[in-house]
Amino acid sequence: MAAVGSPTPVSDDLVRTHMQGWLAFTQFVKIGTGGVIGLLVLMAIFLL
Repeated sequence: MAAVGSPTPVSDDLVRTHMQGWLAFTQFVKIGTGGVIGLLVLMAIFLL
């Protein structure tokens, strides 16, 4: 078990890589959500 209070050293490159991955993922989710909303609006227009 790790000692309480001792920070684990993490390289800046690893943090930067994970941050870029997280930002890409959130951008993908935003675009995907907008696409689904747009599709639902188009379906509502054509089906109602």
